[in-house]
Amino acid sequence: MTILHFKTSDELKKLARETLRRKKFKVPYENKTTSKKTFFFVKDTGIYLMNAWGEKDYKNNVVVYAKGYEPESNDCWERCREAVGGDDFGEAVHMEKDQLTRLANGGDMSIRVSETHYEWRA
Repeated sequence: MTILHFKTSDELKKLARETLRRKKFKVPYENKTTSKKTFFFVKDTGIYLMNAWGEKDYKNNVVVYAKGYEPESNDCWERCREAVGGDDFGEAVHMEKDQLTRLANGGDMSIRVSETHYEWRA
């Protein structure tokens, strides 16, 4: 089991604020949207949270890397693989309004990942 930490930052605050403000969010791997406030939890080059906004707004994409899993770290590929497996993925993290408010006000977030599921706290 791995616990990923997303420490408060300007990017995490922006991600939370904008997610609170937006109304539509993409569903991973489908051509659909939902009204559930959502982040994407992604593993490819690094492990990160990313906006899942339903509107195309590429200029304002927000990415927040898990502490220690930034792509510029020397052993990023190996560390990411050990933490969450070798396959790249993008999963939905449905956020409650109170969680988003805490993050927007400077809170941290963590995601606990096992072989069969993941859970988050904010």
